[in-house]
Amino acid sequence: MYFGGDAKLPLEQRVSMAIHQHRRRLLFLAAALALLPTAPAITTTGQYTVTILGRVQHNYPQSAFSGACINDNGVVAGSALVRVPDNTTQAVRGVLWQSTTHYTILGTISESPGFDSRANWINDSGTAVGLSAENTSHGFVDVPVIFTPNGIVDLGVKNAAGGQANCINNNSQVVGDLVFVKPFSAIQAFLYQNGVMTLLGYPVSTIGVSHAVAINNNGLIVGTAQFAANTPAHAASYSNGAWIDLGTLGSGSSFTSRATSVNDSGTIVGTWRNSNQAGYFIYQNGQITNLNAPQRPGDPFINDAGQIVLGNFIYQNGVWQDINDLDLGDGWTFWIAVGINNKGAIIGYVFREVSRTFVYRLALLTPVTTD
Repeated sequence: MYFGGDAKLPLEQRVSMAIHQHRRRLLFLAAALALLPTAPAITTTGQYTVTILGRVQHNYPQSAFSGACINDNGVVAGSALVRVPDNTTQAVRGVLWQSTTHYTILGTISESPGFDSRANWINDSGTAVGLSAENTSHGFVDVPVIFTPNGIVDLGVKNAAGGQANCINNNSQVVGDLVFVKPFSAIQAFLYQNGVMTLLGYPVSTIGVSHAVAINNNGLIVGTAQFAANTPAHAASYSNGAWIDLGTLGSGSSFTSRATSVNDSGTIVGTWRNSNQAGYFIYQNGQITNLNAPQRPGDPFINDAGQIVLGNFIYQNGVWQDINDLDLGDGWTFWIAVGINNKGAIIGYVFREVSRTFVYRLALLTPVTTD
């Protein structure tokens, strides 16, 4: 969730808008993806093997997969429009993709009108986290959950109005956010471990803005937080019980930023914006610097090897390279990356033109290795 120019709206309204905008984007993307029949894996002569992640249910044209994360074993977490026994019309459910022939449709706490669950992240053990609808006395709300082979673990929302889990590391530490409307509008990061949810507080207790996006395997949490009144939120990290402002680029009170990814070395990447500029940053050795990346849609993501993906570009060996300079085969053009694992496999969206219509698919780009 990133609130941008809606900062003058009440916080709970901004959060609600962000959730509904995400759902609309998911439904729009699923409709666009459904226009093309499922395609087989494409082995290229270049650097990657391209696998198109098609329909979750082959007899249901609308069940195209929307991805959010890939673990080091190549399992992709996300969601899709599907038909399930409790909802034969259509439901949005969390989904795990294990291979070209194997999808797992995840559960939900409550069947809701149009949206039920979503997987936001998956660790190397195959445990996924995200959100699920829950039918309460106040109507349907989103709650943070862990998806397990034995069912859904509801992490609870304490006194909050709802929330979601955003990331889980290989030590089963989960981070996410809760939305509060009392005693004032707020969004607060949490850490869940060993069955206990701990709220991470705010840099300024009377402002109430902290947001946990990711956690590495050393327990370093990154996201955003607001550090002073009447100023935008900044990219932040959380460790040893305290939020740390990652700093600014240039001067000006309009500077806002958010961390989007962190690797196990503690290197953080994210986006920044001020009144007339926007870009991407890298934070390492206690310093924030401009990433000098091409302007592309989406967020930057970094792996333990220091590779960074952003839009249709990858940063490695000190240079940015357009992924489309490589032959993806079968007329596909890479559009936007949504993740990269520590083996260099990239998950993102590709498109091509079919009968004068652009169609999109989620794709897995696996590096070609030579023995």
